[in-house]
Amino acid sequence: MMRLHTSLSLCFCFGLGFTWLGGCGSDPHLPLDLSQLGQVAPNDTEANGINLQGINLQGINLQGINLQGINLQGTTLASDGTSASQQTSPTPARVKVDLAYIAFDSLQLGTATVTGAQLNNSVLEGMSGRTLLSGSDLIGAEMTGYLLNRMSLRLRIEDVAVQNGVTVYSIGVLSDTGLVPLCGQVGTSAVPAIAVRGYWDRSGSYVDDKTVFTFGCLNAAIGKCAIWGYQPWSTVQECRNSSCRMRDLKAWHTACTRMVRADYCGDGVSHTRSGTRINLYDQLGLQASDNPGWEIEAEWRMDGASCINHTRWVKSDLSWNETDLEYIQRACPSRLRSNSEHKCEPDKSTYNTQFGFNKDTEERPLLRNESPQYQ
Repeated sequence: MMRLHTSLSLCFCFGLGFTWLGGCGSDPHLPLDLSQLGQVAPNDTEANGINLQGINLQGINLQGINLQGINLQGTTLASDGTSASQQTSPTPARVKVDLAYIAFDSLQLGTATVTGAQLNNSVLEGMSGRTLLSGSDLIGAEMTGYLLNRMSLRLRIEDVAVQNGVTVYSIGVLSDTGLVPLCGQVGTSAVPAIAVRGYWDRSGSYVDDKTVFTFGCLNAAIGKCAIWGYQPWSTVQECRNSSCRMRDLKAWHTACTRMVRADYCGDGVSHTRSGTRINLYDQLGLQASDNPGWEIEAEWRMDGASCINHTRWVKSDLSWNETDLEYIQRACPSRLRSNSEHKCEPDKSTYNTQFGFNKDTEERPLLRNESPQYQ
């Protein structure tokens, strides 16, 4: 998915004045080079953009398994590890094992354990004895990541950069055959990631667990939504007439990860293709409409689309034997315009500050997007 306002892929990161940070720890093997981001392909069908195809971890080959690539093929994983959507697909969907979280208490820097680790906004920090380690001080730190199937993998911070208070990381996976960039590479440069507290489960739902965090790649939904202004650690004021309230952007960030991936039913199933252009906007002034003349596609809550005018694609996954609309009619028909109380009426929706100001953010549409219907 490409944000129309930002043109192509990750060009919204260009020229933002990233400053390099020196630091302690081992020399980085996967350095960041943010000037290369223009060559990063968009990867918005995934939550984190992570793909460790063909990599061996603890003697296990992950050929064809995407980590934190929730539903790249439009499937979800049931509790037994099978695909909940295989019944509607003419061919067996690839099995996916998503990166769930990293335990704060697993951080290790050399022989020292990093204690009291936490996120201060986007900055990972912790203590080594009586010394506070923050940001680039943790270059070389290793940690344990867990997949949703409880398999573990070792990760290492390779490099750190910061821009306007947002810290980004180069993360390497310590595999049996060498270091692998968690978010992929452009040339010799790693694609950056943002550290976000909590994690996303198999249904694409955010779990606010204060003891863990995850990394959101900047070429996928979690990282992109943060860069677009929906920083889950921040608040923004929304006003109606003379009344103002502080809004926790964690809710908008969660809705954005659903919107980016066209997760209409809130079940973790993506209905888009990487690189699709849309126009997104909100009522907080973080993203404004570019008015391309497209129709409203949907309004978005934390649990997916609250009202769907049309699907982004007729059939986003050509391996399926049903269209995206047919999927919605089967899985969550109440979200369609034809079955909605307000019928997606733009002027009456509680998406608007006028009507939604006093609504709970879990019930209110927080984002709106427009698109043509791609064939």
